[in-house]
Amino acid sequence: MRITVFFLCLAGLTLPVFADEKLPLLKVGSQTYSNVTVTTVSATDIYFISSQGMGNAKLKDLDLALQKHFHYAPAKVQAAGQKPMTGAALYQLQVITEADKASGKAAVKTELNNAVLRVEQIVNQPVTQLTRTPEMSVSTYSPGWFHPGAERPDFKTIDIRATQDLNYAKNQYVTSDLNLGVAFLGKEVEFNSKTKYFYTDRSLPKKKLTEAEMLEINRLYRVIARDEDELSQK
Repeated sequence: MRITVFFLCLAGLTLPVFADEKLPLLKVGSQTYSNVTVTTVSATDIYFISSQGMGNAKLKDLDLALQKHFHYAPAKVQAAGQKPMTGAALYQLQVITEADKASGKAAVKTELNNAVLRVEQIVNQPVTQLTRTPEMSVSTYSPGWFHPGAERPDFKTIDIRATQDLNYAKNQYVTSDLNLGVAFLGKEVEFNSKTKYFYTDRSLPKKKLTEAEMLEINRLYRVIARDEDELSQK
């Protein structure tokens, strides 16, 4: 499988409206991908699965028609800036040595790092924030949104659809003692003990994931498990 290296800085704005969109061809510079399924589009990048494997590309490298289709706005990207890697993605990043290259570990490490980055990007999508007003009936969670710590998922077998917790939806608006000036729509928020390992900012709630997004994380978990096993045997 051809491995496409994921960029290490991801813009925070995601546009899930394009998830599962299918393209017969996707041309990125001189590279052409076939049988493309779009998984996520951010302000700067498009993530996809194709006949060549999983990959991503910068929106600025697409033709003008596709840039317009995916709402690429260079001015907004420049104004927003980019965020450094944090949390699990930073922890997983490994230096690829000459010995790794010689032993064949380099490609496996790259695929593993890419899978971790992709999971982190899906799990940490932003949730709509609303200015809190006195008229709102808001349920406040304390202390913070989440208890300390996180269980490492069983990447080989877990189905995160079975552990998706949507209890926030019983409230129209929710917030925490960390976010008293704003409110979030309960129906847009979830907790999942099997993705918590990848939460990078625990001061904010986590977006309710779609079926397609959860299936993609399940697939990426299997990639992580396979690559970890392969690296442990080399």
